[in-house]
Amino acid sequence: MKKFNGFLYLLHFFKVMNNIQKNIILAIHKVSDAIPGVITINDVATQKVVYMSKRGLDILKVTLDELDALGTAYYYKYFNEEEVNKNYPDYLHFLEQNDVTKTLTYFQQVRKDIQEPWIWYLSVTKIILQENGLPSLTLTLTQPVNELSSVVNRLDKLMEEHLFLKESLHKFSLISEREKQVLKLLALGKTNDEIAKMLFISINTAKTHRKKIKEKLNAYTTIELHKYASAFRLI
Repeated sequence: MKKFNGFLYLLHFFKVMNNIQKNIILAIHKVSDAIPGVITINDVATQKVVYMSKRGLDILKVTLDELDALGTAYYYKYFNEEEVNKNYPDYLHFLEQNDVTKTLTYFQQVRKDIQEPWIWYLSVTKIILQENGLPSLTLTLTQPVNELSSVVNRLDKLMEEHLFLKESLHKFSLISEREKQVLKLLALGKTNDEIAKMLFISINTAKTHRKKIKEKLNAYTTIELHKYASAFRLI
């Protein structure tokens, strides 16, 4: 692979760029090594890659000259075609909005050649230059998902909780305000006697509430009751 040679490496591409585009790319290039992830800059009109940070070139084992020669075939050489086609309508809508304050976030599968396995990347795209009232350059910051394991785990947990809330909302809506108080205490492991004393009710009333809650929610263990109480912010 051709050695990455700083600003000299960009001269070939600057021949077809105006001064505004050149200055923006040079400014980004100066800090590219300090930014986590891969930086890619695309020309909106041609959809071609006009800049990629050294980290990205090293991952793909490619040069800017080779990316320029590939043109739009770049997207199908290194990316999963199914994901490209899935993301493309959102990308077009994002460009139509033409709002420099907004970003587009999406997942992509990338590999440097067909012998390699697909690797998931999280990408965020932003319009960084408008010319004649239209988007001219976009910048995409890409990070491999396996380097974001803590974020992914948190997202999985949030998605699981969101699904549980959606599926359980109807059953939870059957619970009265008093039963919610009892449910909270049940989730905390309180006994009928303790619940009765804390809510100033009889033990039989506490037992009745416990029975009705379990039947309404179809939840019969402390773990199941705790899941409801936690998901609906009772505890």
